[in-house]
Amino acid sequence: MNKESAMTQIQTIMVMSAIMIVLFVLGVILVVWNPIPEKIPQASIEITGEGDSVIMNHLNGDSFSSDRLVVKVNGNIEPNQNLNFQTGSWPWSPDERINFYYPSPDSPRVVEIYYLTDKGESILIDKARLEPPPVVSATPLPVEIVINETPTPAPSMIPVQVRDANPVQPPVGDFTAEPLVGDPPLTVTFHDLSYGKVDDYTWSFGDGSTSTLQHPVHTYFVPGTYTVSLLVSNTYGSNRRTAADYITVGSPPVAKFIAEPGSGQAPLTVQFTDLSTGNPKSWEWSFGDGTQSSDKNPVHIFQGAGSFNVTLSVTNAYGTDKYSPESALAVTAPTLMDVYLTNSVNGALVPDGYIRLRVTDPASSMKIAGKIYPFEVGDMIQLIYGPGSSDGVISTDKNKFTSFNFNDITLVKNGETIARGPVNTFSIGGFDSYASTLNLSLPKGDSYDTLYINSEPYKYVESPSLQFSGIGPDTTGRFFYQKSAQNMNFQGGIAELTLG
Repeated sequence: MNKESAMTQIQTIMVMSAIMIVLFVLGVILVVWNPIPEKIPQASIEITGEGDSVIMNHLNGDSFSSDRLVVKVNGNIEPNQNLNFQTGSWPWSPDERINFYYPSPDSPRVVEIYYLTDKGESILIDKARLEPPPVVSATPLPVEIVINETPTPAPSMIPVQVRDANPVQPPVGDFTAEPLVGDPPLTVTFHDLSYGKVDDYTWSFGDGSTSTLQHPVHTYFVPGTYTVSLLVSNTYGSNRRTAADYITVGSPPVAKFIAEPGSGQAPLTVQFTDLSTGNPKSWEWSFGDGTQSSDKNPVHIFQGAGSFNVTLSVTNAYGTDKYSPESALAVTAPTLMDVYLTNSVNGALVPDGYIRLRVTDPASSMKIAGKIYPFEVGDMIQLIYGPGSSDGVISTDKNKFTSFNFNDITLVKNGETIARGPVNTFSIGGFDSYASTLNLSLPKGDSYDTLYINSEPYKYVESPSLQFSGIGPDTTGRFFYQKSAQNMNFQGGIAELTLG
């Protein structure tokens, strides 16, 4: 063999080896990855309802084994052990009927038959919507039977199969869900009940989230009421079903509050602050003294002494809760001393004190710097005695103000400063809830004609400075203060006496 023949033989061997390697690799690929797609069975199935039973009649097409057949009703899988053959057995083949029990007294049943592929995908084979049976009147209607001389032969019965919907029409969207109400986080399962051929599903859950699954599961984390919609579509159009305020997520509130101050002398003004959780929508307060309020953060005045059990009830869309502290609110009676003082030479009110009261008579007003300010029943009035005041008069008689005249008075009504200036006229036909920080001071060595405390004459060898704190009406309701350049006179009640 010459050299050229040897080379040709070697080249031939190399080409044959390469071809064998390629064929081997292709064989391995064909074994590992089978390019032949799985055959999906096709079948025509008649789905009907008889009372509480569903009947599925395999008309023609491929057979189905029990491990590849999935039947759903209203989105719920019907276990294969519940499927009963009327004729035939597994595999389910043409001319064989299956029935199972699924009650439906008042609502439609959407029956879906799926084939489970090798990859675990569900392929819809057939689907039907079974409407509930019509309501039949309990009283049968009379029927008139007319017999002709020559009876007309009865028409032959032609079976008619009612299918789901026209396949060349848009589908009709419908759905259910459960649960519809609950505490967050609330997980809701949605069931598609649409009928007609559906290619695409678009769910909107009302909280900004969406899904394209047929039967999605969604969790709501934030309390509230949510509107849900489902858009179904195919080649021929789309249809949307919207359920307003469909899902409710939330829980009842938890009542809680604080009261400041928690105790004190009557009349005691208390600020109540709501600390309830759960977004209450209404508040009902009971103060234990026969009065109530529906404000969120009320201010209440306890007029008399006693122990008061305050209760708060709060309500939202999901329920009501009630709270009452273990300790009652304690209000003590004021400790007053009656004072009668005449012809003090240097005694006077201390600036920046005030009196506060609540108006109980509609015929009440005040004129400051020439302008009249009317008062309504329930108005909280605060009169601040300013540093520019000197001579003036205060006069009350049994919860009626007849005079309050000074050069520098600030008027505060219901927490808002209204005016400041000289008081021209002042009249309040009735008031309650009186409180005072007015102080009356007598300097050391001040001379006076008469000083009685609780009907007893005041006697000291020395003449110390005196300060009467919290001045107001005495035990008989009388309050009189008059200051002029010559003298000062006072009759009323005091909360405290201080010697200097």
